[in-house]
Amino acid sequence: MKKLSLIMLMMTASLVNSFAQTPDAIFNKFYQSTGGLELWKKVKTYTLKQSFVANAVTDYDMEVKASVTDKAMLKTKTIMKRSFIYGVSNADAFLKIPTGSRDVTTVYSVKDLSDKEQANMRREVSDFLLPFLNYQDKGYIATYVGLEGKFYHIELAGKDIKYDLYFDNATSLLSKLKYKLSSGEEITQEYTAYTTTDFGIKFPSSGTYYSSIDKKNVKLTNSIVFNPTFDATVFKR
Repeated sequence: MKKLSLIMLMMTASLVNSFAQTPDAIFNKFYQSTGGLELWKKVKTYTLKQSFVANAVTDYDMEVKASVTDKAMLKTKTIMKRSFIYGVSNADAFLKIPTGSRDVTTVYSVKDLSDKEQANMRREVSDFLLPFLNYQDKGYIATYVGLEGKFYHIELAGKDIKYDLYFDNATSLLSKLKYKLSSGEEITQEYTAYTTTDFGIKFPSSGTYYSSIDKKNVKLTNSIVFNPTFDATVFKR
């Protein structure tokens, strides 16, 4: 009888804890576990280097240079030793496409990004950092869905984007991020390790990446530097 009472008490406590959660409470625990909200708010620029590896010809590297303050980004995607360069700022939005043979100096064909591509890149400037940082200023709505296994599930919805965020209830770290783009593509990123940067923020350093278009799990590696100084011409075509 005592054993049954103890089990019921534990179940009740778990249920109460689950219903007591709010998105902001869970976000705040994440900030506390990764360096503190004040440190996150001090991020003005960043360089993010990513590798997407599945031991296939489609493997690629990506380098992102972003200014949160200026809402500008330069994203370079390198696949098969050819780099495609996407840029967006308040004044411009472009794509540079490599042309010609790989054994000579690369010549780029430049075109304007579509309105949808521009909007997506401008969202990425801050969302690559953290989609829920200053989420209300972005017009996002956060909803606590519930405790699923050992993960707190939060839905974060905005115009043309919806995130499903899964936080480990023991470490408070973001363990899985799912989102659906306006194009219909669904992306899932799962994080298996975090590393503390020189800036003091703990950031996901490895995990997996899955796209509903490619339909295969890819090994993801991240390396980030906070508040680097960029040359004034970085975000210009």
